[in-house]
Amino acid sequence: MADNQNRPVKRTYKQNYYFLKIFRINILFFILLFACAFSFGQSLTISGTVLDGHTKEPVSYASVYFTKSGYGKITDTAGHFSFVINNFKDDTLQVSFIGFALYSLPINGLQNNKTLNIQLERGSAKGEVVVKAKWNRGLYLWKKIMSKKKQYNRYDLGNFSYEAYNKLEIDIKNFNADKAKKNFLLKNFSFIFDNIDSTSESTPFLPAYLIETLSDYAYQNNPKKFNEHVKASKTVGFKNESFAKLLGVMNQNVSIYSNYVNVMDKDFISPFHDNADAYYIFTVPDTQLVNGTKLYHFVFRPKRPGQNTFEGDAWVKEQSYQITKISMYLGKDANINFIDRISVFQEYIPINDSTIFLNRDKFFADFRVMGKKSLTLIGRKTTSYKDININSDSLTAAFKDQRIEELVTSGKNVIQNADSVWKDLRHDSLSKNEKTIYATIDKLIEMPKFQKFQRNLRFLATGYKDFGKIELGPWFNWISADTVQGTRFRFDVGTNSKLMKNVYLHGYLAYGLRDKRFKGQAEAYWIVNREPKRIRLHLSYQNDVDNGINQVGEVSQDNVFSLAIRKPNNNRKFINVRDLRFEVFNDLGKGFSSEWFVSHRHYTPLLNLPPDSNFAVTSGTKLTNFEIALKLRFAYLERFIETDYNRYSLGTKYPIVELLVAKGFAGVFNSAYNYTKLSLTVKDNLRISPYGIISYKVFGGKIFGTMPFTNLENHQGNDIFYYSQSAYNLMNRFEYLSDQYAGANVEHNFGSGIFRFIPFTRKMKWRQFWNVKALWGSLSDENYALNYIVDADTRAKIPAFKRLNDQTYIEVGTGIDNIFKVFRLDFVWRVSPSSTFAGKQNQFGIFGSFRIQF
Repeated sequence: MADNQNRPVKRTYKQNYYFLKIFRINILFFILLFACAFSFGQSLTISGTVLDGHTKEPVSYASVYFTKSGYGKITDTAGHFSFVINNFKDDTLQVSFIGFALYSLPINGLQNNKTLNIQLERGSAKGEVVVKAKWNRGLYLWKKIMSKKKQYNRYDLGNFSYEAYNKLEIDIKNFNADKAKKNFLLKNFSFIFDNIDSTSESTPFLPAYLIETLSDYAYQNNPKKFNEHVKASKTVGFKNESFAKLLGVMNQNVSIYSNYVNVMDKDFISPFHDNADAYYIFTVPDTQLVNGTKLYHFVFRPKRPGQNTFEGDAWVKEQSYQITKISMYLGKDANINFIDRISVFQEYIPINDSTIFLNRDKFFADFRVMGKKSLTLIGRKTTSYKDININSDSLTAAFKDQRIEELVTSGKNVIQNADSVWKDLRHDSLSKNEKTIYATIDKLIEMPKFQKFQRNLRFLATGYKDFGKIELGPWFNWISADTVQGTRFRFDVGTNSKLMKNVYLHGYLAYGLRDKRFKGQAEAYWIVNREPKRIRLHLSYQNDVDNGINQVGEVSQDNVFSLAIRKPNNNRKFINVRDLRFEVFNDLGKGFSSEWFVSHRHYTPLLNLPPDSNFAVTSGTKLTNFEIALKLRFAYLERFIETDYNRYSLGTKYPIVELLVAKGFAGVFNSAYNYTKLSLTVKDNLRISPYGIISYKVFGGKIFGTMPFTNLENHQGNDIFYYSQSAYNLMNRFEYLSDQYAGANVEHNFGSGIFRFIPFTRKMKWRQFWNVKALWGSLSDENYALNYIVDADTRAKIPAFKRLNDQTYIEVGTGIDNIFKVFRLDFVWRVSPSSTFAGKQNQFGIFGSFRIQF
């Protein structure tokens, strides 16, 4: 019996089959039971924050809902939302808000207790409903806001002041770290790619640079005065106090209540312009009740594409019509270069029952040169405001001592504050990315390989390269060619700030293979004083072929690039100048400056000009003069950016006036001529928004004396097909001569103009302009007769130059600007004088030019 009990039970094949079948059914039953329990009994807890993908500001009152179940909520004032759902099934979470593209995210049970960071991108949601009504609530609300514009515009207050903390972060997006690590130029700096942020945004980015500025700002309405004192500026990698001044709030203020908002030196029409209803469509899609206060959701968008306008929304209080916060961004049709998107965010707080003031300010811009997937620079400027003071008697008293409209000063050690000091100066602490930027830059600056990389990059961009305490370049002047000199080689060398901080020495040596002559220059600059009033001395000796008057940004004749763009069939004229001069520049303050010139010149005509044998003199040396001149200049509130030895004008909103008085003395160092010169120039750029910018220059002058052409007014012509703003482009150099003259140059840049009405040209962002250049001049009979050449066949004396007596020289032009964002094409016609007087040449010309502009 016992043996039978312990004996294994033997099952037949049929019994085994049924046993396995029952086992599988039981397993399947339990799986289905578990799945049903999971499906019908699972709860989901999920929360998150909805942000503007560009400014990183919370999106308040956005709709957050599940498409299948229909569960939905709106975000709170901080952009937060949360759901707790029982019996949850897989679903899709969607987020929508006016002005943003619809956001969708699949959600399943595995995402329980997850916190979401949702970033909305600007755009229109598909299927967005537009409700038409007889009563336009949006227009009505806009009119109510405009009725309070003067009350809430801070620049209509009596005065105000605050402390502003500016922070500008520059990041790099669309950056392929794997490729960069293999690049022979960047592989030595591969450690910086470890800083790529792949969590803060949908697209990873590399934090690259950070600038911080702290300043005290004050404003007075009547009379208008602005004052800013930059207390501290942190610019790692370069030390430039003039740049630190530009980073304050004076040059970066955005006032939404103004008629125009200036973005990248372009005026965009504000949604609160006095006539904004002619440019915008206004709607009120929503209202919210927050802490017992009713808020209107005010939305605006352009009426027509291609105009310089914004899209965006604001939250407006009922009854008081105060704006609590506003977001604005430029649409894709905005005519601005290299900018993929721009966002402006401002938040306001009440100071008292009737006054609101700016609390936070953000300005974000994406800079992109090439296509959508190319390298993109993201500029993120944030400003916070503290210690706000309005309508203060103490401010009124302080402004009494300020004699000019705008005054920007900086502390003595504005760029030398230690990190420990900055911890107390900042309005808020640095983020993880911002701390990483400083650590990375400090490490890079100390690397010899990075220093070499910087030097090579500067050499390619500017033409100059440092070797210890000297600099060489520019490289683009190393080789050129012309009829007289043949192939010309030139070599420049100068000192840098490592040798002497306030003294700059420079010289060049040139040699022509055809004329087999050396030419060159040696000069020295001494900056006696930089601040507050600049004093500069300049001593120079030059012996070289004159290559014409060159303005900043124009192409000189002594340039390798000019070889390809010279006008054909043009008898170019050449003259050699030996010039010794001494200059004293003195900034007199309040926009006034003076510059004294003492010069001794000797001219030697080389080709197609009257030879010196034509000019008899009773004493001294032919074509030699000694001159003392004084130039007085008035440029009120002109701004500058300063380098080691030079400073470059950033312009002014007022006209610039220049007066020149020069006197020539015979008998001084073999000079042969007595004469007096007077000239006056007035120029300005007038913004006539929304119709663009008008630039004008009016000038005139008179020269007393009978002299050779070298001391008269040779009107500036152009021998190449590169368009010159200052020259007469259908006139050749040394073609027209005057001893008294007047002229006017006017150019009107429309912006998009008629091109915004054509889809193709609007997409290409072409810009329209027209210009007129007019010149009136005369040359006395004595000077006309003196300046002659001898005909090679008849040996008769014939005039070497044309004169404009009783004639007006006029050329008009138009064309296409902003071709591929950098090129400009000018079509120029000579209207007067007629071909009978001036010849059939140069009646029409096509010119090109190149410039970087936003």
